[in-house]
Amino acid sequence: MAVTKTRNLKQPATTDAISPLKRGGLDLGEFNSPRVAPDVTSRLGQTLDEFYGSLGDVLIDITALEVNTMVVEEIKGDKFIPWETYRDIYPISADYLEQQGIHQSLRDRYLELRKTLELEYTVLLSDPNSPLYDPTVLEQARGGQEILTDPTVELHQINTRLPNPTKTSSSEEMLQAQQILKNNRFLRCLRKLSELKAALDSRNQALLKTNSHQRANVKSINDLICAQTVIQLDGDVINRYAQEIVNHPDRDLILHIHKQGVTASQQQWRGLLEFILGLVQASVRSGNGQGLPWRN
Repeated sequence: MAVTKTRNLKQPATTDAISPLKRGGLDLGEFNSPRVAPDVTSRLGQTLDEFYGSLGDVLIDITALEVNTMVVEEIKGDKFIPWETYRDIYPISADYLEQQGIHQSLRDRYLELRKTLELEYTVLLSDPNSPLYDPTVLEQARGGQEILTDPTVELHQINTRLPNPTKTSSSEEMLQAQQILKNNRFLRCLRKLSELKAALDSRNQALLKTNSHQRANVKSINDLICAQTVIQLDGDVINRYAQEIVNHPDRDLILHIHKQGVTASQQQWRGLLEFILGLVQASVRSGNGQGLPWRN
């Protein structure tokens, strides 16, 4: 079966952009009503502040649409659990992959997942606008063999900064791990890595079951991104196709499914953009625009 994976398409539960702040019969004007207890007013105000803050992350995500089409043997309903994904990616190393019996052809891709996670965390630590900012990171980067400045550095050469989620003897590291999982930017990266790792895990199982003499199975396109389309807000469109599908007997069917996925995704993306713009307009009209993320 073929699966089309679309990113950044969180369709809102309602498209009522005219009154997003009156949902559930509650108006902003009621916050200051004597009928509402002070603690309730405080909690509602805090919720609104968090909502406005999250808009900044949404606006970053919707500037580009990415549609990936992949052929899989089965569709699993696994839910993304940040702690589980972080715990499973953190220990990846050459020795770990050897112990787990990961197929040799996939080991570099597993190591790349771990490097990407390390890089994302290091970037957060070096960003003055990040709540995780650590000014010593940039100073240490000048010492060489640093993932932040050296694209050729190997995973085994990196002194990891990521807190160990399996080190139950250290409550401090456990708390640090929980803290980074509250960072929206880190979570977006982790979610993407979760999808890639799930595909690698499935591919690994298939390769391990395959007899080395069965060449056709080794060349299977299962769990491989066959087609990818990226549409940016400025109008740029990028299409990528895996070499493996060029002469594949099901090429036309796969590309047709991908095209349908792109069309449907564009419609949802357009609807999401209209929803966000309506939300901003409604907020400005209500006189509550000060809480918007770009006003801070």
